[in-house]
Amino acid sequence: MFLNLKEIYLPSWEIFLKNWWEYVVITVIMFALIFIPLAGSIAQVFIMLAMISAIIKSVRGNTIKFSDFLQFKEILNLKTSVFAIGLGFYYFLIQNVASLSMLLSLVGAVLSVIFFPVFCVLVDKNFNIKETISYSAKLTKDIRVEIILIMLVNLIIAIVGAMLLFVGVFVAMPIGMIATVKVYTILEQKLNSKTQI
Repeated sequence: MFLNLKEIYLPSWEIFLKNWWEYVVITVIMFALIFIPLAGSIAQVFIMLAMISAIIKSVRGNTIKFSDFLQFKEILNLKTSVFAIGLGFYYFLIQNVASLSMLLSLVGAVLSVIFFPVFCVLVDKNFNIKETISYSAKLTKDIRVEIILIMLVNLIIAIVGAMLLFVGVFVAMPIGMIATVKVYTILEQKLNSKTQI
C-alpha cells in the first residue's frame, strides 16, 4: 500500500492543532451557509477553496494565520468561479431535488475517487480547467482503491464527529480536508519522482 494512514492522519491532527480555532470558525461559517439556498452553496465552495489554499501552505511547512483562510484574491479567477458555480449548483440539486439526489450522489462519489485532489490542484496550480481535471486523474491513476480507503476514513471521522453532539463535525471536517491536502502532496511527490527517473 502506497499511502500510509499514520503518515497522513497524525500530521493532519498536528496541523489542525496549530490553528484549531481558525479551522473551527471557518467550518462554522461554511455550515451556516447551508441554510442559504444556491448562493450559500456557491459561497461554501469559495470558502473551501480558500481554506484548502491555506492548508496547502501549512502542509508545506509554512506558518499560517487567520487571514490566510480569507485570501480570496489568491483563488478568485475564471477557473475557480466555474468550479464554484458548477459545484454550488450540484450541491443545491442534491439538497433540494429528492428525485435526483441519489443519482447525483452516486455520480459524485465516483468522480470524487477519480479526481480526488481536484480542489487542491485547482488552487495550487496555474492550469486551465482541462489540465486541472486531467492532472487530478493522473495523480490518482494507480491508487484509486487507496483513495477509496482515505475517503472512507474521512467519512468515519465525520460520522464520529457528528455523534459527538455534532460539535465534533467542526473538528472532523477540517481534519478530513487537511488529510486530503496531505494525500495530494504525497501523490505529487510520487508523480515527480516518477518523471525524474
